[in-house]
Amino acid sequence: MKQTKAEKIENKKKLITDALMRCLERDVYSRITVQDVADEAGFSKGGLLYYFPTKEELYLDLMNNLFTEIIHDHLAVIKGDLLSNEKAGISALYGIEKFVMDRKTIKIFINLVLYGFEDERIMRPLREFVRRHLSMYQGIVKEARTNVPGRRKADYDSLFIARIAQQVVFSASLFESVDPIQLDPMKLVGYINSLFKG
Repeated sequence: MKQTKAEKIENKKKLITDALMRCLERDVYSRITVQDVADEAGFSKGGLLYYFPTKEELYLDLMNNLFTEIIHDHLAVIKGDLLSNEKAGISALYGIEKFVMDRKTIKIFINLVLYGFEDERIMRPLREFVRRHLSMYQGIVKEARTNVPGRRKADYDSLFIARIAQQVVFSASLFESVDPIQLDPMKLVGYINSLFKG
């Protein structure tokens, strides 16, 4: 089946954003030039700029694709006829696999955060992703706590517990990428799962 013009454009843009991801896996965002990305993607600099007129637009497209994929994949693993406790455990496992055990993802994420500190246009979608991720965790916490006695439910609200679980996943991934101690993923899953249950 022949591709439409829009599909061809999206495929070329994906080649470019994939090249940017590979660059971010190897280097710091501040040293990566448009020319570096063009070379990695097999495009001329002008060809890249045709699809992404600015460096910020390139990064924004990458972020949109990456964050949408992470949220979509995460929701996909916890949907279906799972019990709330199973959802909590599987969600914790997904977070650990995606961030703690996948050094590429955390390197890209750290680069995006650093860039976001310099440019509000980059920080805005970062905040949106973190908030969407937090909301997803909060929903899991609420569902996992449905059978918890009322007295314990009042100890901490679901937003607080979701933020702590989110911080455990992100900080564990950061520290493991800097100074790995080979955390046992299943123990970490168990801990995060216990947080979800509040």
